[in-house]
Amino acid sequence: MSEQGQSPLPDARADRAQPKGSGVRAPGPFKVLRVVFRKELLDALRDRRSLFSALVFPLLMPLLFSLMFQALIERETPTARTKLPTIGLRNAPGLVEHLATHGIDAEAAAADLTPNPRAAVEDSRADAILVIPEDYPQQFRRGRPAELELYFDDSRSESRRTARRAQRAILGYSQRIGALRLVARGVSPELLSPIRVEEHDTSTPSKLTAQLLSLIPMLALMACFIGSMQVAIDTTAGERERGSLEPLLINPVSRLGLSAGKWLTASLFGVVSCSLTLLTSLLAMSQVDLAKLGFHFSVGLAQGLRMWFVLVPLCTLASALQMTIATFARSYKEAQTYLSLVLFLPMLPGLLLSLSPMSTKPWMWSVPVLSQTQFLTDIMAGDPPGALGVGLAASATLLLSVLCLSLGARLLNSERIVFGR
Repeated sequence: MSEQGQSPLPDARADRAQPKGSGVRAPGPFKVLRVVFRKELLDALRDRRSLFSALVFPLLMPLLFSLMFQALIERETPTARTKLPTIGLRNAPGLVEHLATHGIDAEAAAADLTPNPRAAVEDSRADAILVIPEDYPQQFRRGRPAELELYFDDSRSESRRTARRAQRAILGYSQRIGALRLVARGVSPELLSPIRVEEHDTSTPSKLTAQLLSLIPMLALMACFIGSMQVAIDTTAGERERGSLEPLLINPVSRLGLSAGKWLTASLFGVVSCSLTLLTSLLAMSQVDLAKLGFHFSVGLAQGLRMWFVLVPLCTLASALQMTIATFARSYKEAQTYLSLVLFLPMLPGLLLSLSPMSTKPWMWSVPVLSQTQFLTDIMAGDPPGALGVGLAASATLLLSVLCLSLGARLLNSERIVFGR
């Protein structure tokens, strides 16, 4: 190394400035870009790690996502009747009949549940147990509050769901009996409700569905970064670790063309991963019957294409940023550590917007990742952004991509970076 820290690697600009006949003429940056892109693309297609990261995530995550919603639908849809072990079943025949009309079969508790219903629920021998005391009929006939006991475990979803369903049915029965008692005494039940609120929900089914499926934009944003990560590492820190970067830079080639060829390869993998994630997510969710949850999924081809056009510029930024960061890494594993932290970047805007929702503001258009997150949410809500906003967001994202790419190309002129630190 030179004493002043200057790189001994030849600079393509100096080679192009040589007079004719002084040596081999350096190829232009566009020719370098084509050659490097073709070479890196073939290498990436042969690399199992690159293919794994680009293809497995978009195929696996949407499937798990749809299975999660399918399980949620089966759990929340009251298709099957609920069995409720009851102690003192004969003490409240009217209540038992009311529960039956609401899909709850109150049945006599087993002998091992009767002595200690609390312990039975704690030991998961029963999801919930209803206890009707012996003095229930007397209290009921006197018009006094008849107390019931309901044992359940709120930490278990099945127990909590059974208890909530029983509570709603018992509350409805209590209100009906109370209204009948008032009528019997010549009092209008409406006196118990001096104020009545008439609610008007201004949300649309598309907006409610977009809120429910907010994970789809986050998956698509993460795919932009995950798909290009392995290629970005392999073409920078990986080549240095294998010792193939230094011989490549000894040739009189344009550093910018070299970096651009690698960047295009990584960007292509990011676009493929993002496209597959978007496609499989929309196809998977179209097969889920969200109508059973009261939601309507209506994202078609037009909305899918809008989402794709919003995401493509982000793929270029993801690969450029990853390559620049990986260039600083000493080894492949170190680059993986750094870029694993970068994966939190596409998640942050979604988390912030979920904690503090806000409508789209013009200043958001110029903030990469945030603008894409907001645009994807708006598209799914049936409120697609205007061409001006999408164009400004794409321009800001591409500009930042070029800056990262230029920085990465300049780093290749430093022997401290090329030969390792």
